[in-house]
Amino acid sequence: MVSRALGFDMDWNPHFAVYPAAQMYVQHAALISYAFIIGTRTSFRDAYATDNQALAYLVSRRVSAAFGTAAVPAIYFAGAATFGSGAALAAAAVVAVSTISVRESKYATTDAAAAFWVTLAITMLLRMLRRGRYADYAGAGLFSGLATATKYPAGAIIFAVAAAHIGASRREGRSLLKTISDPRAYVAAGIAVVTFFCATPYAILDWRQTVADYAYQEGFVANGVGNPMAAHGWSWLLLHAMPDSFGLALQSLLLVSLLWVVYSRKPGTLSIVTFAGVALLGMMSSKYVFYRYLVIPLPGLALLAGVFIADMIALASPVLGSRRATAIAIVLLGLVLAPSLVRDLQLNRLLLRADTRTLARSWIEAHVPADSAIAATDSSTPYGKPQLSGAYRTVPFDEPQSLRQKQVGWAMSDSFAPLSFYSPGPSDEQRAVLNSQAVLLFDSDPIIYGAPRPIFDANDAFYVPLRHISSVTHPGPRIRIWKLKQNGTAH
Repeated sequence: MVSRALGFDMDWNPHFAVYPAAQMYVQHAALISYAFIIGTRTSFRDAYATDNQALAYLVSRRVSAAFGTAAVPAIYFAGAATFGSGAALAAAAVVAVSTISVRESKYATTDAAAAFWVTLAITMLLRMLRRGRYADYAGAGLFSGLATATKYPAGAIIFAVAAAHIGASRREGRSLLKTISDPRAYVAAGIAVVTFFCATPYAILDWRQTVADYAYQEGFVANGVGNPMAAHGWSWLLLHAMPDSFGLALQSLLLVSLLWVVYSRKPGTLSIVTFAGVALLGMMSSKYVFYRYLVIPLPGLALLAGVFIADMIALASPVLGSRRATAIAIVLLGLVLAPSLVRDLQLNRLLLRADTRTLARSWIEAHVPADSAIAATDSSTPYGKPQLSGAYRTVPFDEPQSLRQKQVGWAMSDSFAPLSFYSPGPSDEQRAVLNSQAVLLFDSDPIIYGAPRPIFDANDAFYVPLRHISSVTHPGPRIRIWKLKQNGTAH
């Protein structure tokens, strides 16, 4: 996404439809603005030309952090008018500390922004149910279009808008025919379509690219990517993705709340249940899914949790008194959210430490002569390798004699058992060759052996765990660097 955000100039076509383009345009605007602020008077790309465009990624990550932070007050305002301030505050607390939400707000991806637009769409669909004005329908269409143009799975919110329209029509006593022919529904649908087109126009204008990318992605959705460590389906969602992303206590609260509101049927909740249900069903139906997709239904699930907590306070108040019931609810919610908060703090502390790929790059720059070639084991997977400057080149690992003939004097590997699909490390044969024909000079292994096994999303090449974060000393895989022997000695 960042490379495409840097690439827009006269042509606004990202030439890439696997993701919609809205967030790329937002990142582009942020990159131009930041370059102007720091005084770049030539091409804005000059501000990001050094260090593998690291500054561009940092600016884009700050954009995600802004969206993630804004989602906290947004979820409060989404729920306060319909469900009360207590329910809205509880929902905001869930969004604020949920580890998957906090983590994804640190990366230059689409998830935090999509969740923000989804939250605003929920705000408007709840107004549709309360007031039913054209402006409410227009707002719901606008933010639904923006959410979908930011991340395709966020299109689940459109089903919630439709459910809210049906609910509003029933409240107004309209027949089925009048519900279908109600012009307000077409206002919402029309604005959603127009907004989607304006925010990611080349999804339609460059239809050939869109069809090709959809066909490309369809194969992954239907068949996965051949990652033996990854799973899918309801068991993956309930037994892995949700507990790893939320923790067991928060997951239990979210699922119990979902069942409760289906039973209690408070105004507005069934529309949110529709959204959460469609989003979760979409995750269970695909064979190529990531934990971060849970950020999309999280605003709806958090609001339902707030409704559940408020209802429990209301049920307990006649017996315990309002203040005591509220105090107990606050304490219990604090206990549920405490593990997430601890993980958030551990995550921040870990990310403050240098990545093993950064450590390896610094070591190479200090010890390996410029213009050297480095043989990389499993050179087809770039994710766990250090980002080297143009002064170095990497080549596939080969027999030592062949490497010597090519003047290759160094070898490098990245390995990581929890993410072995992305960092498989050297094969047994390669390891035997290195042990006999090379000298190991650098070894950065981030995993603390004997500690609880850190849990990662096996489908995602993010080298930072979601659980047992303290079992890792640095982000990144294990990286080893060898110096090849020449005639029996290292050279």
